[in-house]
Amino acid sequence: MEIVIFKYIWILFILVSLFNVYLLKNKFSPYIEEKPEREPGYNLVLKNYLIFGLIPWIIIGIGNLSGRTNNVFDYFQPAELNPYVLAFHASIIVIWLLVARFIFLKNGAAFLENHPGVIQFRVAGHTKDNLSQNTIKLLTALMLAGGMIAMIVMWNVDVNTPF
Repeated sequence: MEIVIFKYIWILFILVSLFNVYLLKNKFSPYIEEKPEREPGYNLVLKNYLIFGLIPWIIIGIGNLSGRTNNVFDYFQPAELNPYVLAFHASIIVIWLLVARFIFLKNGAAFLENHPGVIQFRVAGHTKDNLSQNTIKLLTALMLAGGMIAMIVMWNVDVNTPF
């Protein structure tokens, strides 16, 4: 028996992404008021967050609605070579490559350093929102490494999913 929520959870993920854009826009307002010349940069961040944040969930939705995948748990089994699951994983890899290119090759770390609040880091109960370029590069490298490890595990371990 399939629980319907897992077939349509991608809708919730899309709604959460849209809500996050709304929250980020409000969060960026004080920084824009402080320096109005930052507004185009913050708008670019929001646009990219929206575009790249929705692509994987849309792929899952298309796979589930077309009947080619059953639910979100199918996407933990890329080794089965389902084309929709492969498209999902390919979209994640492309997003990672674009992030790496932006941060390490296109002065993205400097851009983010000049746009406080986009990346926040909590240390000992204190939130830092003005991270240095080196810290941004380190956090990006750790995020990408963690994602790659998760991807390798999904490709090489038979993940027992409940449905």
